[in-house]
Amino acid sequence: MRRQKLLTELRAMERGFTLPSLAEAIRLLESDRFPELTEEQIRSVAEYQAIELGSDCYFEKAFTPGKEAAASLGFARLLGREVVLEDLHRLLASARGSRAKAPPELDEREER
Repeated sequence: MRRQKLLTELRAMERGFTLPSLAEAIRLLESDRFPELTEEQIRSVAEYQAIELGSDCYFEKAFTPGKEAAASLGFARLLGREVVLEDLHRLLASARGSRAKAPPELDEREER
């Protein structure tokens, strides 16, 4: 029951994502560094601050909606990274289906 409630909250929160913030959340969740993420770093993202994990910087662009990104990271810690990644990839596919061309940063990320 609790898991379903968390999934419902995750999906409601996802409506606030922009494509760049969605791409950045996916990039971090797919990173080998995700397990190193701390609660303090999640709070920093929520406050629109960039974070570093190892030598990688995440959420450094000011236009990244911090609250949604931080919430997705928190949900990934509660529900599991794969559950949230699957949801975010589904959201990205849906968003891309409604756009003629994805922003360059999404195209670059997918080429890696």
